[in-house]
Amino acid sequence: MIERLQTIWGVGIQDAKRHMRSQRMLILSPLIILTISMACWGFADARIVPAGLPTNTPSEVLFYSSLPIVFFCTLSVVLIGFDAISRRRLTGELAIDLSQPMPRSDYAISQLLGVWIAAMSPTTVAIVIGIFLIQQQMGDWPSAGDMAMFVGSTGLLLWWYTCLQLLASSMARDIGSSVTLGVGTWLFFVFLWLIPTLIVAQTMGVDITDPNSVGFDRIQEKVDLFSPNGVYQLMMETRLSEESQPYLSNVSIWIASALWFLIPTNLFIRRIRTLSP
Repeated sequence: MIERLQTIWGVGIQDAKRHMRSQRMLILSPLIILTISMACWGFADARIVPAGLPTNTPSEVLFYSSLPIVFFCTLSVVLIGFDAISRRRLTGELAIDLSQPMPRSDYAISQLLGVWIAAMSPTTVAIVIGIFLIQQQMGDWPSAGDMAMFVGSTGLLLWWYTCLQLLASSMARDIGSSVTLGVGTWLFFVFLWLIPTLIVAQTMGVDITDPNSVGFDRIQEKVDLFSPNGVYQLMMETRLSEESQPYLSNVSIWIASALWFLIPTNLFIRRIRTLSP
């Protein structure tokens, strides 16, 4: 078992290095580090925070600093992973890889690890820098629980997107389809997810024009359980003050996060097991 895990990790690390040396990541990595660290710096400075935005504690600053992660870090997964399988399939590399004695399920996990590590590495650097900047601005460190939640939930978010992107890439028959599926999935969850929320709320008779509607907030949280971004934000909200806590129980949120980990991961593994290169 240990030798098997070492093989999976070794192949994953090799793929991660290849991804991180790609032109895409050479452009994206500085952007990720800059946006997250500057978000932490800006939200921790009461002089430049917009009026009415509560950023009085390090945990609140971390919560608002998660916004660029939803945009830029998930985008890095898309740009790394949209053709991770489809390109190898077209060039014949996938047929060679799958003909090796390595079990297909292990190969699938190594591919997930490669993309995830490549995206998580600059994100982790950015988070570390951001935490130091928060301390410099506020004179206080985020708690160990806040930092663990920030890093852990971010890691889960990027894993969920990695699974979705590689699954889409494995289903595409050419690079064009791969781009469409990958970017389309990202656009739907990042920019268009509010649409199904509004539809569900209106169907249930909730006034969607009232920004202070508790009924809408409750429905939005339930619908967000079906979105990786939504679950990520709910996980981050559990570290806020009592009045800013989600209406959903922590158990519901953690169950949703576990399902988002297990279901897409297993779908991709099954896809690789049955894939004809």
